[in-house]
Amino acid sequence: MMLTELQYFGTISYIKALNDAQNICFDTEDRFTKMGFKNRTIIASAQGPLNLTIPIIGGRDQKNKLQDILIDNSNGWQIQQIKSIQTCYKRAPFFEYYEQGVKALLLNSSSNLFDFLVDVQQWVNQQCKNSWTIDTQNFSTNEPIFRDVYFPKNYQQYAYPIKYQQVFEEQVGFIPNLSILDMLFCCGGKQTLQLLKSS
Repeated sequence: MMLTELQYFGTISYIKALNDAQNICFDTEDRFTKMGFKNRTIIASAQGPLNLTIPIIGGRDQKNKLQDILIDNSNGWQIQQIKSIQTCYKRAPFFEYYEQGVKALLLNSSSNLFDFLVDVQQWVNQQCKNSWTIDTQNFSTNEPIFRDVYFPKNYQQYAYPIKYQQVFEEQVGFIPNLSILDMLFCCGGKQTLQLLKSS
């Protein structure tokens, strides 16, 4: 069993760690930290990396438990992110296969950040054709907690980047360790699982 934090469409390094562990439990005592991937993910655009951020009520400087953090749905962030994802990935080979699922996930997002991130992880697990088990209740406080060492400021420094063809690679070069969405849209679930297992 691996006790870990939650990420918003996590980085490839994070999803690989979940894949390697197979039995996952998300830390219900985890606190919100700014400048992390709890409410942020990074995708590829024609101009380079693009940050997508979930706005939260109370701002990013709070230290409350993730379970107590509420999403600010007053500004239509879901529609903005759907448009950004469509613009960036409409030419990706597998985008049409995942587009409706991502759209439904975002439009039906819970107002509670923790619950929404669990839904995101369940969806990612299913799309990656994986079989890791997710439990948000049964863990021991003695379990070691896996915390991803990569943040939006250093995610590209991932020491073992998994290479695959990206949509804007010719314009901006290969960008390592993006959101798992990038790999799914570019490679599809079966190849994504193969890449995660082989690296």
